[in-house]
Amino acid sequence: MKTKNAYVSYGDYYLNYNTETFEFAAGCGKDYLRGKIMPPKNFAVSEISHKLYNEGIVKTVVFKSGEKTLTLAFNAKAEGISVRSGLEISAEFCFADTADLLAMHLCRDKEVINCVLGNSAKKRDNFLFDKNTDSAAEIESSEAFIGFDNSKKVYTLSGNANFKFSVKRDILSAQFSVPYHRINKNATFGALPPVGWMTWYAVKFDAGEKTVTENTVYQAEHLKDFGANTVWVDWEWYHKGLDDDSVRDDGVDTFHVDKVKYPNGLKVVSDKIRECGFIPSLWIGFTNETFETEYMKAHPEVVLAVEQSWVGTYFYDITHPTFLNDFLPKALAQVDEWGYEAVKFDTLPICMERTEQYHERLYDSSLTTYRAYRNMIKKTREILGKDRYILSCSGENRSEVLWAADMVEAARIGLDIFKWDEFLNNCVKRVAEFYPLNNIMLYNDPDNVVIRDEFNTYNQAVSRAVFVSMLGMPVTFGDDLPKLPPERLNILKRVIPPLDISPKEINANTEIGEVLVTNLDIGLSFESYNVISVFNTSEKETEYYLDLKKVADLEGGEYHIYDFWHDEYLGCTEGGIKLVLKPREPRVLAVRKKNGAVQIVST
Repeated sequence: MKTKNAYVSYGDYYLNYNTETFEFAAGCGKDYLRGKIMPPKNFAVSEISHKLYNEGIVKTVVFKSGEKTLTLAFNAKAEGISVRSGLEISAEFCFADTADLLAMHLCRDKEVINCVLGNSAKKRDNFLFDKNTDSAAEIESSEAFIGFDNSKKVYTLSGNANFKFSVKRDILSAQFSVPYHRINKNATFGALPPVGWMTWYAVKFDAGEKTVTENTVYQAEHLKDFGANTVWVDWEWYHKGLDDDSVRDDGVDTFHVDKVKYPNGLKVVSDKIRECGFIPSLWIGFTNETFETEYMKAHPEVVLAVEQSWVGTYFYDITHPTFLNDFLPKALAQVDEWGYEAVKFDTLPICMERTEQYHERLYDSSLTTYRAYRNMIKKTREILGKDRYILSCSGENRSEVLWAADMVEAARIGLDIFKWDEFLNNCVKRVAEFYPLNNIMLYNDPDNVVIRDEFNTYNQAVSRAVFVSMLGMPVTFGDDLPKLPPERLNILKRVIPPLDISPKEINANTEIGEVLVTNLDIGLSFESYNVISVFNTSEKETEYYLDLKKVADLEGGEYHIYDFWHDEYLGCTEGGIKLVLKPREPRVLAVRKKNGAVQIVST
């Protein structure tokens, strides 16, 4: 009995091809691709053969037109489905919502960080990543390409039917050794990263009710309409200095605010922030104290260690039931009482260090430091609620950034970045390392955007702001806003709000070049184009040739180039453009394909 279907499977992989309609479905446990593999006109099926090999199964379909013969072969193995032919394929990926998907590729070049806004697929993209499941459909081919059909709002596969289809699972969780959890877009700030002023970088320990109010009012007048939405009160409500100055004896602790700096308490401050139209956000460090508090005297069992450090002297045992079920709920209840809707949980790196250092003293020493830390963050999440924005103020080690990455909305990915070298080492290089997680599992928090002349030339200030904004990370203002000159304030206006930008590379890039390029693919319903930042990280003037094919995978044709920061049209090019970059200067270029009509080249 003849069959009209050419069916092949191995394990969970399968492909079913109808030789009458030329329709097929391919998948792994479920359909991933549906479409047609079409023979040329006048060709008809003459033979279907089936062969079973030790490592897989091959199904062959032979088409004939007179004396001419074409062969279509399907090979199913444990590694996936291979299709071999010279026939044309036209298929769609079977996902319910394209908002869950990213067309991605492997990281290729230390000079380029690739990212995307909207739905954009280029010829080099060979992964269709599903943000819900940490998995991807992979297409290995030089003849069949992933694309996006704007009219149907679906990702497609087209070209010649010579490709291998496979499913990769646990991509980010395996790469970063973390449990996977998709970023919560229902948290405090909604779908986009937060934008707003923070006390620490701006005024350090001079922060208080007066400075917070002044900057909040100024931000409302000058930056609210551009996208600013929050104000962060950092650790100065609790701490008075670093190292030896972190020791206090004036009664300021987890439950008692510094009355010199905040004479009317933190609730009055949050009320003012909210009155100005912003979300109040608060620093917390509820794993230690600067002195032996009344709570510790009443509950000496919760003290793990007494050792002077930059955060204080007394450290809690984060495994103790009294800490987890009494102290932490009482401490976190104040966040609500004081009126703060987002938290920056600091002191976590040194908490982990002390937990590891004094492991034998723990109430539950059967727990590893990893498990003890995760239990504490899990308890924090339960108390604050599933939709509270939690920024984990991490540090220089991967463990600090990653161990609770599935339970927070953002993680600070490096140390302080006041100085330029600190910005390059603790921000730029760290972002390159962790960027595949950004806006998928959590936001990479690059720390504050510091633009004042104490730490930056004008070019450096622009470089900092552009780097953070173009990658879709939180933008936190780190300067005393009323003291910024107009040209510096204008920098902030031009880089906010951050957008819903995601990585386009599935693997981390742990190096950066002297010239660092950020290529942003923009795929919107009304237009597709690129914004490319070319950032000279060095102290010398540098020439750089921007190859549009290499950097942005752009197709042939002419492209309009417009320099955003210099407000200058640079003309049309088919291949690329040579740029002369001043020391530490970024050039941000709008790149749009010439379409032969009147068109916008930049906004």
